[in-house]
Amino acid sequence: MHPDPWLWLLQANDTAYPSGSYAHSFGLEELVECGVVKTGADLETFLENQVLPNLLTFEIPHFVTAHAAAVSGDVPALLALDTELDAWRIPHELRDASRRIGSQRLDLLHQLDPTPLIAEIRAASPRCHHLVVTALELSSLPVEQAARAFGFQTVASLTAASMKLMRIGQTAVQKISRNTLAKLGEKIDHSLTQPADGWFNPLLEISSLRHARANHRLFIS
Repeated sequence: MHPDPWLWLLQANDTAYPSGSYAHSFGLEELVECGVVKTGADLETFLENQVLPNLLTFEIPHFVTAHAAAVSGDVPALLALDTELDAWRIPHELRDASRRIGSQRLDLLHQLDPTPLIAEIRAASPRCHHLVVTALELSSLPVEQAARAFGFQTVASLTAASMKLMRIGQTAVQKISRNTLAKLGEKIDHSLTQPADGWFNPLLEISSLRHARANHRLFIS
């Protein structure tokens, strides 16, 4: 791993890092198309009521598990978690988006940091979920910071997509991001010590299923 893990964190979370997430809206495009998210206020409500609960009760607890397995080099545990994540993502679009981004990040990680652990994971599951790959990427960082970086990636991907889908400026998006990340920061410590729980989120699942059959679309998901 990079000799300075904090500089590596900045590189891996930079918008210039070619993760492929720019091509995905994770269901947001269809919500905009249907009129559920029309304004900046709608976007902030969507992030607070739909995205943050999923992060805090499901994604981040699973990320903590993946991070611990990555630190210990437990390949079977990482592969088992990757399979479990596949089962949790009901719409094909959400599963495929996570695996597309994960595989792109994994390929790049293999080029930048070709450790035996990365090579073994890549050989066993070249299309790993994004969450698992990010845990591998950031395994040299304390889990508290790594989990925050993962949460930031999720929020940043959605707010970046919103600027292509809505009449909303960069300043407004940054204000929404700041508010959302502040709320994430207030509650994330609790999520770091809690077992993962399912998050019933039919709004995003239905929008992803509708998006797959849309007559026109800007994003893959």
